[in-house]
Amino acid sequence: MSVRSLPAAPHNMPAAGFVTDRPDLGYAAEGWDLSDPAFFAEALDPAEPHHLPPTAYRSLAFANLEDDAIWTRNWVCIGTQEEIPRTNDLLPFTVGHHGVHVQRRADGGLVGRFNKAQHGGCRAVPLQCQTGTKTRCSFTACGYSRDGLPLSAAPDGGPTPAMHQYLGLRPERLLPVAVRTSGSMIFVNLDAGTTSEPLQNLAFEDETSRPVGTVLTFRRTYPANWKLVLGALAGGEVALPTSDSLWLTTTLRDGRLAEARILFPNLILFSSPGETCGVIVQPTALGETLCRVALFGNRARGAGDWLAEIDARVWRTTELQRDLDVREANPARRHPLPNAAERWLHRRLAAAVKARPRIEATEPLYATAIGRRR
Repeated sequence: MSVRSLPAAPHNMPAAGFVTDRPDLGYAAEGWDLSDPAFFAEALDPAEPHHLPPTAYRSLAFANLEDDAIWTRNWVCIGTQEEIPRTNDLLPFTVGHHGVHVQRRADGGLVGRFNKAQHGGCRAVPLQCQTGTKTRCSFTACGYSRDGLPLSAAPDGGPTPAMHQYLGLRPERLLPVAVRTSGSMIFVNLDAGTTSEPLQNLAFEDETSRPVGTVLTFRRTYPANWKLVLGALAGGEVALPTSDSLWLTTTLRDGRLAEARILFPNLILFSSPGETCGVIVQPTALGETLCRVALFGNRARGAGDWLAEIDARVWRTTELQRDLDVREANPARRHPLPNAAERWLHRRLAAAVKARPRIEATEPLYATAIGRRR
């Protein structure tokens, strides 16, 4: 299929629109076949790489493709073990379009499950929930609503009424989700057939010498697509690239050097002597990203210092997102990828799209009984 063989979207049509998530029908938007290698050609140009076409940062169809190729086929970081320290404590996280949770077991281990009702209390997904934006809904366990904070167990150690949205009456009957830990970080994988494991060597220092302290967690939202935010956070000099992670050396705002490591698709860890800052990147809209931040160690810089560090790295993505949203005004304007980590991220993204299983439909979508006999 020619990369521009599809009719271009009218300029007065919302970029997101209401697009049914049907992998068997392919992914197309704004005149692009989004899974065609040509869509990634400029981003993968070894001589002069540029950002993907604007469609990748504002289209619901591309978000659906990411759900198919990335969020449901990789180990995704969702939080820290310190957020759910007690038996029955529960950590919710929306992975792509899917609401899941991880709960602390009585033996200290973790169990992962899909939430009780992916559509909340709705018989069908309302149109306002199909725009690519996580809605503010009272049913926070829905895969289309914004995640709430971790839920603490009741004083007697049992589940609370608020957990019913996630667990129902028989949580043992819910669809399981693979869950693993690496250090303090919790990972889930929605692919029931996965045989891989998340990376286990996340600690920048030897565990016996790393300072021990209460982990501080907080959240920050930025008006930019998750790919832009993750790429901006990862500024630095590449030290060691692998297929699923990237080691960097970077300079912080105070002039001190730090190590950084990206784990595809959504975690970056910053490490300097005595402390580690983990940033979990989560899309909450086509042009909005939630950063879940965790501080480990003696926290010499403090939350304010790390927030200022993250803000300084991400601020430019706000203007870039606005420009990509109105790109029709100047279609010839392109945005280069000077950041080596951003180029690695785009290569990893393109590889994930290429590697996803293809659905070969041999039956017509609609057929009458008479038509089938023929």
